Amino acid sequence: MYKMAQHLAWLSIWRRKTRSLMVVMMIALSLSGLLGLQGLYDGMISHLINTTIRSDSGEISLYAKEYRLNKSLDYRLTPVSKFEDVFSNVEAIDTYAVRLEKEGLIATAHKSLGAILKGISLNQEQHFGHLDAFITEGTYSFGEGNKGALIGSTLAKKFNLTIHSRVIFTAQDATGEINAISFRISGILKTGNPSIDENSVFVSMEKMSQFLNLQQSATQIALRVKDTNHIKQVQKELQKLLPDTDVLRWDELYPLLIQMQDWMNIFNLASYAIVFIVAALGIFGVMLVSVLERMREFSIMLAIGTPYKIVRTQILLEASFLGLIGYIAGAFLGWALLLYMSTVGVDMRSFEAGLELYGYSAVMYANMHLYYFFQAFFAVFFATLLSVVWPLHMLKKIKPIQVIQGKML
Repeated sequence: MYKMAQHLAWLSIWRRKTRSLMVVMMIALSLSGLLGLQGLYDGMISHLINTTIRSDSGEISLYAKEYRLNKSLDYRLTPVSKFEDVFSNVEAIDTYAVRLEKEGLIATAHKSLGAILKGISLNQEQHFGHLDAFITEGTYSFGEGNKGALIGSTLAKKFNLTIHSRVIFTAQDATGEINAISFRISGILKTGNPSIDENSVFVSMEKMSQFLNLQQSATQIALRVKDTNHIKQVQKELQKLLPDTDVLRWDELYPLLIQMQDWMNIFNLASYAIVFIVAALGIFGVMLVSVLERMREFSIMLAIGTPYKIVRTQILLEASFLGLIGYIAGAFLGWALLLYMSTVGVDMRSFEAGLELYGYSAVMYANMHLYYFFQAFFAVFFATLLSVVWPLHMLKKIKPIQVIQGKML
């Protein structure tokens, strides 16, 4: 009997091919669009997080107590060798980058602005986050005698700086004296991290130490871990080994990124709700009309002794076939769309200026995860079940003999 119900259900959905195909197309197009948007938005957030980790915080960052509240050189990590010894005993740490920064004034002959000068090691930063990949102009070097500097792209635009342009940076050193340092731009960085692109200038750690009259000191040490699943474990271990140091994860340093991720999750849920409603209404409309059209047919089946559960199964299978075909078509289209956006990307250069304000790249790449398709399947599955509740309720209330006699439709 079940095979007969299955066969009848399959034949029934093709009685009205145009109507059935319209429902399938409606589910498929809405589902593929949802999968594409979810992958693209997840890719945008992943890009921001990855850029932030690579260019600044790492998975974990170390600061001296009170430094983040008061950016004074009195609160610094020293000696650096002590921290390096600790890192060598923590196997989960992959690499680290030592940085020494100071807020001050950057100036040219025509303009001056507040900025942050950062002393770094190019070799460390290369191994840490491939900083050289962010170079858009010039070279990834400080030139002969470490007299060059790397500057954020937005800051360079504010000053109309090009390669070999000369700038002067003025700040207070560790003894309280006002010092100035001159350098030429050797490279321009575009990281997608607004805090770097808009405010930061990088010089060699040796130059920075001389400028600030400091040795073996750092204001930040950023760490990369081998397995991101162990970030909290590494944090706890370092907090025990370095009780007088702030050991902070990237999500604690950039809570806005987590909020954006949460907002995207809410958006995805809302999108799935829309697909759920679209699928449910589409299948509901088809099944309701189909049941009403075949009320006499179902009445005859019931009158000759066909169990109601067989008729119910047939209707459920009809709805399931429509939902399944729509899901398969939508999943395939969504997969093709995600594959394209994850490899070729989406060119948004027309909106590049606006996107840069929020740290987005002009070419966006989508993520593609298996759980997208599972979530979509369950949305369509539950929409299918919900769509036949009312038609089945109507069918159960009919009196077959009266319908056959034409007394009740």
